[in-house]
Amino acid sequence: MQKELNDFEGMQGVPSAHNKNRLFYPHIEKGIWVCKCEHFRIYRTPCRHILQKKYENIEDLWKHICELTEDKRELRDMDCMDFDEVVTLVEIYRSPEVNRLCTLMLNIAVLHGMVTSDDLHNATSEQYRNDKIVGVAVGSLLRSGLIECISRKKTERRIAHGRSIGVYSLTKKGFKVLEARRPEKALEVRG
Repeated sequence: MQKELNDFEGMQGVPSAHNKNRLFYPHIEKGIWVCKCEHFRIYRTPCRHILQKKYENIEDLWKHICELTEDKRELRDMDCMDFDEVVTLVEIYRSPEVNRLCTLMLNIAVLHGMVTSDDLHNATSEQYRNDKIVGVAVGSLLRSGLIECISRKKTERRIAHGRSIGVYSLTKKGFKVLEARRPEKALEVRG
């Protein structure tokens, strides 16, 4: 443990999303970014700690994405960022909005028994109609196991051209998360 601390001496740590007192020290080993967090250990894809360390600010990130787009224009889908990496970037740099949308989606699911991305667009008065952040919020809730897809239907939004969207319901874990956020209004866990 002491050796690890010495290795990262002078490096600025990136706080954990769940415990601000816990720091991670993403670094480059053999030309590859690595981190000791659970996300990196499990998925072996860049975690929020790596991305925050790699890109000191949003301008650096934007420049990097523009360069990637330019470099990969002729190599579409070859060695480009995967969906999880893009979701992670949005979660980092727009986390207040993602958190608000996630909470809104969970609450709509409680009120109506189910929820779709159309419901989020309606609730926000189409504020994010040309933005992918609603999809990031849905994906984040799915990956966290707070909602589950129970069916699919065609969107009712004209701008979405009748594509198929998921219909989601809260999982027991989702109910527990909402209950923990609002202990004065304990929710009844269904099923």
